[in-house]
Amino acid sequence: MFEYELNQPGFTVYHNSEPWRVAVHSYQEDVNGLSSFKNWGRHLTSQEAFVLLRGRAFLVTSCEGEDYKIHDLRHGVLFVVDTAERHAILLDRDTDVLIMENQDMSASVNEPINASVIEAVAKAWS
Repeated sequence: MFEYELNQPGFTVYHNSEPWRVAVHSYQEDVNGLSSFKNWGRHLTSQEAFVLLRGRAFLVTSCEGEDYKIHDLRHGVLFVVDTAERHAILLDRDTDVLIMENQDMSASVNEPINASVIEAVAKAWS
């Protein structure tokens, strides 16, 4: 049996279990706040799942050849980003999001988000 207090800021891995891990994204402005919303993440060999535990969060996605989409994370809803799908998470103060992903995320890349997308998401966030 493992028990974890889920109260660290930023991105914290709480449990590794081959081949997956459980982590929590907690609000930290320079990690997942509006000022850090600049890059897409892409996991080239795995999916990633998100569950809102408390607070307010956006998951923004963009597939090759498609426009972006803003997903307002909601309690009780599991969101799964597909393999290689561009995504970025935006958290408000006092927000925690549970993350389930492959333990080995080394096949991941970051790509800059277009300035017009950043502006549109910032406007929707306000």
